[in-house]
Amino acid sequence: MNPELPDDIEIGYSSWRFLPPIGFALAMMFLSTALALDWVVGGHDFVCRIVGYTGVAFFGLLTAKFVWAPFKVRAPVLYVSRYGIRDLRIANEFILWESVADVSACRLGRQSFVVLKLAPAVERRLFCVDTAPAMLTANRALGIDGVAISPAGLAMDFDNLLKTCSAYFAAASQSASPAQPGCVASSRWTPGYA
Repeated sequence: MNPELPDDIEIGYSSWRFLPPIGFALAMMFLSTALALDWVVGGHDFVCRIVGYTGVAFFGLLTAKFVWAPFKVRAPVLYVSRYGIRDLRIANEFILWESVADVSACRLGRQSFVVLKLAPAVERRLFCVDTAPAMLTANRALGIDGVAISPAGLAMDFDNLLKTCSAYFAAASQSASPAQPGCVASSRWTPGYA
């Protein structure tokens, strides 16, 4: 293992990163209020008012969620260590670097993700409860093959998150030896799961 890497890194939410979503939600709530209360010039009918009131309710809840999130979670939500990674926003499970086949980047629109390609057996074991299978199916429909870790709202930006995950994955891959069960010696490290 690379001695320059710290044993583990804990990443929490950044209050500053919540400002743009809060601003967007407030602006949409204001526009919805304008529709609901006939502040916009022009004739309004019953449908416009219903859309306005629905928008006020939806964007009001969204604003409350974004305002409350930094206060609700003060503890770290993403843990990267020499042994694996754990994203509490996705699952409560710790994903060992041994079970990761590849670390890559993916971009969908303006959002970038760090993608962990897992062995199928590990993927089934980790994500067999709640809404996780639906999340993996949605990821595959979007062309993401694996677990997508978003830097949205975190104190670390995408580039640093990708560098960190890649460095720990590479260090774990280099320290894997053929004598360890589940490892295959090759130029490209792959897990030994069926």
